[in-house]
Amino acid sequence: MRAAMGMRNFLSELGCLPVSAMIHVPKAQEVMAENGSFNEQSEQDTWFNYFSRTFTQLAWWAEAAQQQKLTQNPTEVLSSFTKDPSQRNAPK
Repeated sequence: MRAAMGMRNFLSELGCLPVSAMIHVPKAQEVMAENGSFNEQSEQDTWFNYFSRTFTQLAWWAEAAQQQKLTQNPTEVLSSFTKDPSQRNAPK
C-alpha cells in the first residue's frame, strides 16, 4: 500500500490519471490461489463487488478522456516538454 501511494504521485507526473478508488486485498495469499482464482467461491461475489468500484471508475475516466480527445487535441492545448524536464514552463 505504501508503494501504491508513492506511485500515485509518480504516475501523475507522467500524465497518468490514477483513479481514487484503490484495491486492497489483505492477506492476498489466503484469499486467492496462485492461478488468480478465489480460494473460496462463496467470497467471489463479495470481492467482485469490491473490485467493480475501481474498474467502473477506471472505465469512466477512460471514456471521458476518449471523448475529450475527440473534441480537443491535447498536444495543441498543452505545451509539453519534449527533451528535458527543464523545458517546463515554470517561472525561474
